[in-house]
Amino acid sequence: MKKLGVLSVLLIGILGCAILNQSTIEIDPSQLTSPTNPELVDGNLETVSTFGLNGHVEKGYEVQGGLTPRGNNSSELKYVTSIKGGFRTEAVIKLDSPTYITYIEIYPESRIPRLAIVTTLDDPPKFETSFEVVRDKQHANIDSKQPVKIQINREVLYLRLTADGIQDKKNSVRVKDEKSPFGGRNRITEKNNASRIQIPLKGASIREVKFYAREKL
Repeated sequence: MKKLGVLSVLLIGILGCAILNQSTIEIDPSQLTSPTNPELVDGNLETVSTFGLNGHVEKGYEVQGGLTPRGNNSSELKYVTSIKGGFRTEAVIKLDSPTYITYIEIYPESRIPRLAIVTTLDDPPKFETSFEVVRDKQHANIDSKQPVKIQINREVLYLRLTADGIQDKKNSVRVKDEKSPFGGRNRITEKNNASRIQIPLKGASIREVKFYAREKL
């Protein structure tokens, strides 16, 4: 019985070492799909996929305040920044079957602000109610075009990447208001006469997302 116990311990140790030393293999792109961003997983680093986004940042003067309890007007101009439309953008990748993914590699083509990743085994995916957050590099800002390795270490069927939009300042436009920001009162200054600037938002661009799984023993 003592010999059996020793053999069991040795067997567990051998299996444990085998798992720890288990090599990873790249998932073939044919096992990955992305209906909205197919270039993310086409296996070609020359192609680029850009996240879709419809929104803009609006900066300008806005009247704030109103009548005080005594009836005095306390309105004043304040410079504010607001988001019109979408600001957060996403792409979803599906594996052909649930697979234990050790890590992924992202090949950026642009900045990726506040990158976040979640996964789910639900089919169809219910990202709003049932998903697992990937903690590695959560909400990180990717500022270079070097590949970024992100640890997953779980079974995955769907993986969703999200990121903030990027301000396209080169294509910003100034919008002139015909009315005074003070509602017609004669208190317009040269500074606030043209009171709004609209800056389009564009999505981040990625050349490829590669998936790596444990090699089966």
